[in-house]
Amino acid sequence: MKRSVTITWILLLAVLAGCWGGFWLRYSNEADNKAVVTTIDFREFRSVANFASRDLDGVLADLQTAGVRNVAVKETTVRDLSERGDIGLYSLAEFMAEMKSYPNDLWPQIEEHLRGLTLNPSNRVLVSSDPEVTAFLQERLSRRFTPDELIHFSVADRDYFILRTTLIAQTRTAANKMENLPPIFDARLGFEEPVLDALTEKGFNIVLMPGQNRGSNTEYLEEYRHIVEKYGVEIMIIDGNYVPGYPDHLDALRELVEDEDLTLGIFETSVQLGYMEQKGLDEIMEATGYPINRVYSTRNDEFLDDVNERYYRWVRAVVDRGIRIMYVVPFNDQKLSFSENLDETTQKLSDFHNTISNKGFVLADKTAPLSSEMPGTFHWIMIALSLWLGSFLYLLYLLKLSGRWKYIIAVGGAVLAILVGLVAGAALEKRYALGAAILYPTLASLVWIIYLRDHREKHGFLRQVVTSLAILLGINLLGGYTIVSSLADIRYIMNVELFRGVKLAFLLPLLMFGINYLAVFSGEEGVVKYTAGWLRRSPSYLALGLIFVLLVAVYYYVGRSGHTGGVAVSELELRLREVLETIFMARPRFKEILIGYPAILSLVYLYRRYPFKELVLILGLGAMMGTISIVNSFSHVFTAITISASRTLAGLWVGIVIGLGVLLGIWILEKIWEKWIQPEL
Repeated sequence: MKRSVTITWILLLAVLAGCWGGFWLRYSNEADNKAVVTTIDFREFRSVANFASRDLDGVLADLQTAGVRNVAVKETTVRDLSERGDIGLYSLAEFMAEMKSYPNDLWPQIEEHLRGLTLNPSNRVLVSSDPEVTAFLQERLSRRFTPDELIHFSVADRDYFILRTTLIAQTRTAANKMENLPPIFDARLGFEEPVLDALTEKGFNIVLMPGQNRGSNTEYLEEYRHIVEKYGVEIMIIDGNYVPGYPDHLDALRELVEDEDLTLGIFETSVQLGYMEQKGLDEIMEATGYPINRVYSTRNDEFLDDVNERYYRWVRAVVDRGIRIMYVVPFNDQKLSFSENLDETTQKLSDFHNTISNKGFVLADKTAPLSSEMPGTFHWIMIALSLWLGSFLYLLYLLKLSGRWKYIIAVGGAVLAILVGLVAGAALEKRYALGAAILYPTLASLVWIIYLRDHREKHGFLRQVVTSLAILLGINLLGGYTIVSSLADIRYIMNVELFRGVKLAFLLPLLMFGINYLAVFSGEEGVVKYTAGWLRRSPSYLALGLIFVLLVAVYYYVGRSGHTGGVAVSELELRLREVLETIFMARPRFKEILIGYPAILSLVYLYRRYPFKELVLILGLGAMMGTISIVNSFSHVFTAITISASRTLAGLWVGIVIGLGVLLGIWILEKIWEKWIQPEL
């Protein structure tokens, strides 16, 4: 038995070494992805500066002082020109009513140009009296709308443009989402080069934000190449729900991304699951080899009143979630003036940049190019084979396999695993990761409780603690390594592909721990007889107290796994998070430091002193909650490996300190029991 276990462990480690290629692919991409780009929304800051009666140049200078080096510029729209007073913008119905009411002959002249045309009262009319504005409109509109969609004529030194296009739905915010808002009209007109010239002269880098055109003419797509080349654009983020040229003319943007080595920014969703869908984006990413990086929009923070909590979310987005492009709009706190919101935003940007720099990230003008390589067939054979060897080890420990059946099962399973890796390959990559997330915590718990059972009186307290930590951490880190190696390519780093097995990986190992416990401690009685005897037994006060603590821990564990169980984050926990974030690169998980490590130390101490097998079940479940959390850290594939490793190490040190405090409390309670309570019983 021991020889078979030893050989299987050696084979498992050798096969895991064969998975190194996937692990290294992910690690090297993450090591290259240290540059953080902060970009502000130019239109939003200009608008708030106007409302605050602040000089825009002064606002931009303050932002530069705070560390901002990039400005995201959207295309100028028809509504932009209207709000600046450059044009008049009307529905056709409004325009006709106004023209007919003029005490002059304008309307008859205009009516001549409209005679015989099929028009809709909701069609939009643009009116310009400035020759430069007229020339701009004529150039940009003619490249975006076909002759059937665009009508242009001049009357009495004014130019009139009628756009025969459909309306779009009004965007609903949290404040007015229940209102029935009327549709609005807007149309993108491309980028204004004088604006881009002024920003580049101030030393800013341009982040380009093109969007889908409202018309049917696609000539405008060539404008982007000129802008990218002239202003040295490195990053492009799509504005709106559609990629320019979607659905039939995506080649222009694809070729631009490839030719100019652009990075495409993809917005993380507000619920932090995946990325925001933009029609055509998937096709562009796949065709160009995923030259992408993730974008965090600070619009997602607008539900927060505390600016410090906003700042914490920004830091967490970079450190924990691996986001490298921060897209910032001004704060919108209704209790503050526009000017105060600008100042608060600028100050928090300065704090954020200082914190990120201190944590080892680099404030940059662009993100680093990353590899789009995918692991090959050999890698998947090694992954599948490693999972079988880990499963076979579990069977050896659990069932004590012997005789020829042991070899038949071992060889048969290995052949099947090789075939699965050869035939299915990457198609099962998420299932490989889920298997590792369940297998290794289960195997670790089984090996651990066997050790505790067999060495309860043989080893001293310190040796048992060190060995327990080595077993639990060592085996579970093999699980983390397997998960990382399975979900290794850039799609997982960028959250394009999601690992959705987290909930299952949280709960199944806990259930398997119960099976492990019964198999280890039922002995010759058998599982059924042992369980029946245990249920008939009257529990001790110690067991009752520990069961209560366990129930609280389970409630916290399940409730905080994905934040779906109704356990809210308390104000105290938020403050503790901030403290831990300042001390460590990434804060340790509370499930590890408050449940896992204290349970491990307590179990080793109490089980040596009190021969109650139930202690292993109760406190062992608590230990499992912490060790499962370790594997779960590596299941968050958008988080860098180094960050997950740093979090695990921080959790070990903090957890041991808290665990020692718990041991001190147990020792004090023991003394109180022995001196005052027990003599009275």
